[in-house]
Amino acid sequence: MSSSHSFFKEKRAWSKIKDEVLKAYLVPYLAKVSRTRRPIIVADCFAGKGRFDNGEPGSPLIIAEAIVHQLADPTTQAIKGVFIEKKYFKELQANIPQTPWCIPLDGNYEERMDYFVNNYPSRDQNLFLYVDPYGIKSILFSYFEMIRKKKDFHSVELLLNLNTFGFLREACRLLNCPVSENESPADYERDINSPERLDEIAGGTYWREIISRYNVNQKMQIAEEEFIDKYCERLRTVFRYVVNIPIKARLSHIPKYRIVFGTDHEDALLLMVDNMNRRWAKFREEARNNQGTLFEMDFPNPSKQGACRDIENEIVSLIDTGIELKDLLVRLAQKFGINFSISDYKDCLKSMEGNQIDISRNPPLTPATGKPSTSWEHARKDLSIKITRRAQWQPPLL
Repeated sequence: MSSSHSFFKEKRAWSKIKDEVLKAYLVPYLAKVSRTRRPIIVADCFAGKGRFDNGEPGSPLIIAEAIVHQLADPTTQAIKGVFIEKKYFKELQANIPQTPWCIPLDGNYEERMDYFVNNYPSRDQNLFLYVDPYGIKSILFSYFEMIRKKKDFHSVELLLNLNTFGFLREACRLLNCPVSENESPADYERDINSPERLDEIAGGTYWREIISRYNVNQKMQIAEEEFIDKYCERLRTVFRYVVNIPIKARLSHIPKYRIVFGTDHEDALLLMVDNMNRRWAKFREEARNNQGTLFEMDFPNPSKQGACRDIENEIVSLIDTGIELKDLLVRLAQKFGINFSISDYKDCLKSMEGNQIDISRNPPLTPATGKPSTSWEHARKDLSIKITRRAQWQPPLL
């Protein structure tokens, strides 16, 4: 089994992407959820040391910084950062702020989650769960189900680091499926003792069929994408909206893991789609040494590549008689994940106006100037932007 002792020496490139996703989301999340006037808990379920040995901040300090930023607003209700750690608890205690709202908990994730699910009163609070384990053995799907269905939180959101590659490698080992050397991860936790434990982690047995197909010469990269698609489909029985970003060492590599986000809120979905899309675009540009391409090839979800290239027809196919812009953006985010940013969709809609679609705004005039409104602000409460499909449009035959 691989050791985690060297993990905290310095932050690796892929860990930086993960931390950027967390940091970029937490600040607007706290600002938005604070408006509910209900307390907020941000729980870091595998907190680690809090800081890397070279001084770089880990997730506890990133979370603490976001909380400090929000607490500067005097209208903010109580926010607590809860940090669970067993192995490096003493280091964690020393590294996080010594404040009443910063709470380190000595113990492992499973013990704490069992207590949390069975004994902790939700008190109509908002909960943000950050689950970033070293391996996969503890992240039982049932915990997420029980928190959503058994507890009465005002809102729950999940940001999960799922080692899909490690999961599939363990699945191959337990089902005696041979793995070629070039498709085997360099390190992963070899500590799952039965296929049934993998069922509990995956939230079902669907992974077994994926492994059986891999066993007859399917590529691991295809198996990994099938697995994350099925996992996200399963997670949508818990959260209304789910998106993910692959984390890779190189563009051509199989993802090392996936960061999976679950929420019930449209605004949160659109915010995270933009967040993850930016991280992917930055990674892609750096991997290409900032050299662009005429036709985009490297989508985070390759199976959607064909649909992405036919985005205009895909957009029109989602419009019935008429739809609000925000509702359309949500449908597109659900269909395409993080392949596009919200501004990408709006740019496409602008180019389609007067051809495949029509746009109407209510009120039609800008109150300040009396001129026709051209706004594309989908989040405004005082403006309706409705999109209708032109009657002459027909779906492609092929």
